[in-house]
Amino acid sequence: MNTTPKMTITQRNEKLYDLRLKQSKLKAELAWVEQEMWVVNDTYKDQDLDLFKEMFGDQVMVPTINYTYTDTPMAEEYYGG
Repeated sequence: MNTTPKMTITQRNEKLYDLRLKQSKLKAELAWVEQEMWVVNDTYKDQDLDLFKEMFGDQVMVPTINYTYTDTPMAEEYYGG
């Protein structure tokens, strides 16, 4: 047995209008978020950074030269240098 309250066609239309309005606002917000993501990625790409240096620093361990380790930006960030 259906226990859903009955509604008039006007109530249905008002509800659908409100839902479409909410949907429209959410679509606009989603488009803004997608645009911000694009800007962030584009800004990062334009920096032309060296990923290896970003991850491991300027100096790395070279097995043939004294096995010297140096701190990396990641080590400083996570372990305090």
